[in-house]
Amino acid sequence: MFRSAILLVVALSIATPAFAQSAASQPVDVSAFRASVAAVRFDASAGADNSAPATARVPRRGMGTGQRILWTSVAGLGGFFAGAYIGAAIEGDRCNCDDPGLKGALIGMPIGTAAAAITTWILTRK
Repeated sequence: MFRSAILLVVALSIATPAFAQSAASQPVDVSAFRASVAAVRFDASAGADNSAPATARVPRRGMGTGQRILWTSVAGLGGFFAGAYIGAAIEGDRCNCDDPGLKGALIGMPIGTAAAAITTWILTRK
């Protein structure tokens, strides 16, 4: 590694003066550059299209962040109730107790909320 760095420095020190000398010895033609600068017009009639206002709005695609947050929270609320209903239905009346399905509903609520919110957030990307 160190040897290649030394070789690179030596090669650049040899090549740089030769390149600078060859570039300086050739004449530079600036007539094309001067002609292009002379052709530039700075007045208002230089081909500008003034028919559209300068502040024309470009239509946005997709939802903004506020709309994404709104729809994600609405979907999370729906997922909360759907998860509770599905969890209670899965547990059923197996326990023969006074609150059948409560344990399944309590397990299904956060699962339904998270699943609906994450899915909605991903699907509403720009």
